[in-house]
Amino acid sequence: MQPTVRSVTASDLATVHRIELDSYTDPWPRSIFQLMRGRAPDLFLVAEAEDAIIGYVIGEIEWREGVRVGHVMNIAIGENWRRKGLANGLLDELERRFAERRVECSYLEVRASNTPAQSLYRKRGYTEVGRLSGYYRDEDGLAMEKPLL
Repeated sequence: MQPTVRSVTASDLATVHRIELDSYTDPWPRSIFQLMRGRAPDLFLVAEAEDAIIGYVIGEIEWREGVRVGHVMNIAIGENWRRKGLANGLLDELERRFAERRVECSYLEVRASNTPAQSLYRKRGYTEVGRLSGYYRDEDGLAMEKPLL
């Protein structure tokens, strides 16, 4: 079955948080997911297959020097669904929604050691724009950006 992408619902949050816990060494608390669902529910997307949530992406729109920018805040894929193109599908839909809102570029942060994610983002057109010293508790991050318009 082909996964579908849709906006998150309150009943999805427990599964989304489980995916977060399984994906990251320093996971977000569940309260952040509740907050983001309230702030931008149409930019908090889940991928679903076989009646189960299998991944998510969270974005928000910010203003930078008078220009709208999209921030890819978090993305994670359930372990059994990794490396099957699901992250691309989630990012495609998030970036489409950003572009609908006249967002000029999308940006994200990624761990300096996470070369597989960096490779994915580069293939999608993101370029490194800076190093973020101590961004994560245990290492530096990289800032990456991609023009949308």
